[in-house]
Amino acid sequence: MESSLLFNLATLAYLAAMVLYVAFLVLKKENVGKSASVLAYAGLAVQTVALIMRWAESYQMGIGRVPLSNLYESLVFFTWCTVLIYVVVEWKYKTRAFGAFVMPVAFMALAFINVAGISNDITPLVPALKSNWLLYHVLLSFISYATFGVAFAVSIIYLLQDTEERGSAGYLAAALGISTVLIVLGYVLNSAGMKVQFWMGLGILAMVWFTYMVVKGALSRPQVYLFITFCTTLASGMLIFMGIDFLIFKMLHQTSAADDGFRKHMFESTFISNSIPVIAISWAGVLALFAVIWSSGLKIKVMLKQFLPAQEILDDLNYRMIAIGWPLFTAGGLVMGAIWANSAWGTYWGWDPKETWSLITWFVYSIYLHARYVRGWKGTQMAVISSIGFLSVIFTYLGVNLVLSGLHSYGGMN
Repeated sequence: MESSLLFNLATLAYLAAMVLYVAFLVLKKENVGKSASVLAYAGLAVQTVALIMRWAESYQMGIGRVPLSNLYESLVFFTWCTVLIYVVVEWKYKTRAFGAFVMPVAFMALAFINVAGISNDITPLVPALKSNWLLYHVLLSFISYATFGVAFAVSIIYLLQDTEERGSAGYLAAALGISTVLIVLGYVLNSAGMKVQFWMGLGILAMVWFTYMVVKGALSRPQVYLFITFCTTLASGMLIFMGIDFLIFKMLHQTSAADDGFRKHMFESTFISNSIPVIAISWAGVLALFAVIWSSGLKIKVMLKQFLPAQEILDDLNYRMIAIGWPLFTAGGLVMGAIWANSAWGTYWGWDPKETWSLITWFVYSIYLHARYVRGWKGTQMAVISSIGFLSVIFTYLGVNLVLSGLHSYGGMN
């Protein structure tokens, strides 16, 4: 049996576990929850065997390398780390409510591999990766990513539980109005050759809003609720429209994404289409998704409330995940990455896009720990910082590989 078949079985197990975890929250049946946990454990066991088999297969082919060198293998390992950490959290805190948030991440990561046609071939390492630092750098980095991912799920749940009211419909109207103006402005400036200036301006606006959220906005529950809606829409919206683009891409090209470079065509059937009506419909779908999430959040809160531990425990769990992840990311992602870069490219730091975004991510989580230890912050402000940190993690991991170019481009789709 090949390892790829076992990875497919793990994907199906995570899909079934995801459905049952959600059903557990809706139906409130303990047997359903136990079945979800059993499937999650089984999927983790199968995936563990698959990882070992893939490692062994590389030696059988005469390549002999750890399975952590490309996007396929890194997604698989990230999923494994995330589920492993979740299983530990479920056992320690005796709650299955987190499964409805973590299992979708595990399933969609593995499903993305199959849907996007990412090559699962075991190939020799490129020269830059032939180093003893590969195992330590990637291993520690992805364990830290997984802890940050669990912290993100806990943070969103904490913020949702901390929200008593979402504010009037005026908050939603203002958010949709501002978004519409920024969307139109972005296309206008892009057509005028000012793409870089627009993204710099948008980045500054985002940083101003995030800073306000951390310092003062966390005291405003409607602001927090808009932030939750923004994070959830960003994550789900990207996945939905990437899926739409890929399906259209497959119909038009009749080939695998990896063969024809899907990342070069990403969003060309939706947000960067040549048709203005298509673009308008795509963004209308995003804004509609934002409105739906904003409208249904408090219903989800009521559904979750009876299954979750106290908010103080959620806050402590968030802190523990980041307290574990930050030193691992520092040692593996930055220090060992710098040493490896020097041996491969002759410099410890080259301001490659991935290096830059790794540093940004490190700063965000450093701010979290500084605020916790020095300022004594807890609760809502810390959950906001944790959420911002994971948005940075996602862009560091996938955004750089799939959108930008640089020394880490070997981690792309092919």
